[in-house]
Amino acid sequence: MFDTHLHCEFSTDGNMTLPEAMAAARQQHIGIILTEHWDYEFPGHPDWFRFDRDEYFRRNGPYRTEGELEGNPEGEADRPPVLLGLELGMQPHLAAAEDAVPEGYAFDYVIGSIHMLDRRDLYEKATYAGLTRRDALRRYLEQAVASVRNHDNFDSLGHIDYICRYWPYEDKDFRPGELQDLWDELFRTLVAKDKSLEINTRRLDDPAAVASLVPYYRRFRELGGRHCTLGSDAHEAAHVGRRLAAAAGIAA
Repeated sequence: MFDTHLHCEFSTDGNMTLPEAMAAARQQHIGIILTEHWDYEFPGHPDWFRFDRDEYFRRNGPYRTEGELEGNPEGEADRPPVLLGLELGMQPHLAAAEDAVPEGYAFDYVIGSIHMLDRRDLYEKATYAGLTRRDALRRYLEQAVASVRNHDNFDSLGHIDYICRYWPYEDKDFRPGELQDLWDELFRTLVAKDKSLEINTRRLDDPAAVASLVPYYRRFRELGGRHCTLGSDAHEAAHVGRRLAAAAGIAA
């Protein structure tokens, strides 16, 4: 099993080294994929979530697992399997530039994520000013659909509930059937492009969050989704592999 979503020194908000992440993974007998942030036009700090790709591979390449993984799922005795990836923040108007980021580099895996709402950071409360909860969700889904449709160079759509972490409304979780037409359009677009859907473990300690998310993961499968990935979104070693078993249970 792999934790396919984690951030180390090449992410501005990363708080661990790759060897520290590897040590945590080794204790849990899992593999890891390093997925450092890349977001163009980040509000107020355009260079925060970008990194030197040549330096990334120079420093991390020695840790990378080469060859087939199937015959050695837990890695060597002293090190877990390690792959080198990227989390690409997707915005519809930047599709050409963002699709070019992995080009010419041997990334093993690319997450495509929605971190912005109308070019504003979903983390910031001001982003939601003047928007009802339904308005915010509609714009989020519309931009997710447009981003998936416009982008090709990614493997899995990351954390569909990212907006739930930060929006300021009392009801944090998705509601059953809410804007189902847009959800279906998103999932059908992923299926048509043979993309995976990430089951992000960040909020799986909350029973209400789990109950709200599972129907959407099931709907993706009903509409023809064939693959999912499991990711902790860890930014520190203590969170590597967290709740991965719960995510695997949802995927089963």
